[in-house]
Amino acid sequence: MRRIALGLLLVGAVPSAATAAARARDGGTFRLAVLPEVRADRWGDTPEGAVLRSLVAAPLCRLDAGGRVQPVLATLQRSADGVSVVARPGARSPSGAPLGAAELARAWGRALDRSPVARAALAPVRDLAAALEQSRGRGALVLPLAYPWPDLEATLCHPALSPVTGDGPGDGIGPYALDGADRGRAVPSFPEGRPHPDGFVLTTLSRRAAQRAFESRTTHVLLGDGGDASASALFATYLVSRPAARALVGLAESRLDRGSLVRSFVGAPAMAMPGLLPPALGGPDRGTASGAPARGSGTAVLMYATDRPAQRAVAQRLQILLRDAGVQLTLAPRTPEALDRDWRAGQGDLALRSVLLPPAPAAALGVVLELTGDAAEARRELAPLGAVADAGERAARARERALQLAATLPVLPLYSEGLRARVDPSLVDVRRDGFGLWMLDDAWWP
Repeated sequence: MRRIALGLLLVGAVPSAATAAARARDGGTFRLAVLPEVRADRWGDTPEGAVLRSLVAAPLCRLDAGGRVQPVLATLQRSADGVSVVARPGARSPSGAPLGAAELARAWGRALDRSPVARAALAPVRDLAAALEQSRGRGALVLPLAYPWPDLEATLCHPALSPVTGDGPGDGIGPYALDGADRGRAVPSFPEGRPHPDGFVLTTLSRRAAQRAFESRTTHVLLGDGGDASASALFATYLVSRPAARALVGLAESRLDRGSLVRSFVGAPAMAMPGLLPPALGGPDRGTASGAPARGSGTAVLMYATDRPAQRAVAQRLQILLRDAGVQLTLAPRTPEALDRDWRAGQGDLALRSVLLPPAPAAALGVVLELTGDAAEARRELAPLGAVADAGERAARARERALQLAATLPVLPLYSEGLRARVDPSLVDVRRDGFGLWMLDDAWWP
């Protein structure tokens, strides 16, 4: 494991000289408390779920806070035609099987079936199905590009593309291996090195019980409560409509107060998102004034993720707003996996979609375009952005294009959220990655 210089960062405090000079202590049990909704996030789609999942299913690579890509399970090699992904020695499944190109291709195939972020991340690959199929028997997974895309390496570090070698989220390759439903044991062969603790124990608690456990210091990390308002809020929620139901988005926007929505139903750390890109990526921090509330008629179906309390509350609020506008809205709860599957199959008129955006504006715009379901439109928009080699200029053009597209896409941005987590100040070497997530791989305590 990367043994970053001790004292590089403490959570919320500067380490003392004694702590900074101390050697990392091996052994002990890493204790985590999680809220039920975090435990229900099987695939780590939420920031909290992604942090928890990374203990047993590490990402392919890490994007640090400065935007640099660091290998974890694989190295990424850029060529004139694209990017090659080569597994690192020690990247082995819990069964001991090495991570090869074919295993990675199968894992990504499963991710593509359930994650709009995974589909957006791999959209620039030319003939993706063929690229994944041709990986069999090769030492590297070769990703040829349909158009220049300098942000590919950064997006391959997204938690949605963490290689899971079986049918369950626990079948990944991480610093720990599951040892039962609520425990994990350290993996000595992990490519980054054995973690300092011997294992972890996970406890699912109500919010109040979890808060008490954290305050009494009987847990090291609490996932699902608290959070730093200054950290990147990249978990974005959109109201997406079918093209035929585009007018319903306008109806909702004419009656919606995003700030009130966040304060009443979402909670901190979160902020209103008036533009397609969140303020953390340079999107607008306030919306333009709207006219008088519009009216409509008829009926519609709104799908939302039932495992996410904020989505359920927001869906109910939208139901009231559209009823006042003359539209009878039927709510259709789904698991996150079923929501993605059913929406792609043509069910529903509206859907609430929450996605962890990449910390690069052009790549984030690609995720928003994926939510529309129009692959041809996405390629027309992204190819010119990918041709801009300078990262700063590419980001500026992506922000400009996002402002222009906001009035035409069947997507209404609602709010963005940051990681909800508390970390005991005694923990050393806990850092945030480029997605605003805590990296717990190197955590230890004096």
